[in-house]
Amino acid sequence: MPTLNFAVLEELRDFMEEDVFTLIDEFEIDTQERLSLVEKAIQDQDAETLRTMAHTMKGGAASLGAENLSQHFRGLELRGRDASFCDIQQDFSNTQRSFAEAMLSIRRWLEGVK
Repeated sequence: MPTLNFAVLEELRDFMEEDVFTLIDEFEIDTQERLSLVEKAIQDQDAETLRTMAHTMKGGAASLGAENLSQHFRGLELRGRDASFCDIQQDFSNTQRSFAEAMLSIRRWLEGVK
């Protein structure tokens, strides 16, 4: 699955114009904060926090066209729903890597549209 669906970003830019830059900045900051909460939820085996944080981030990622990242969050959401913490650290690491890749792709896209 590609890192980004650029058509979604283009639609956002067409609709939001310059505000898309603020939206992307807020997404990055918010996701970093929520990833910290997810990491703590994993450590504490707090299934409900894991589920709700992952669910929220799944939607945010999808709204920016970060489909691969959204799928990683979906996997964490399901882990939270099922309270399945066995070997979850690899899934979390993959999600962090996918977030970094998505943000890199978004930043490159931004450079081309400014």
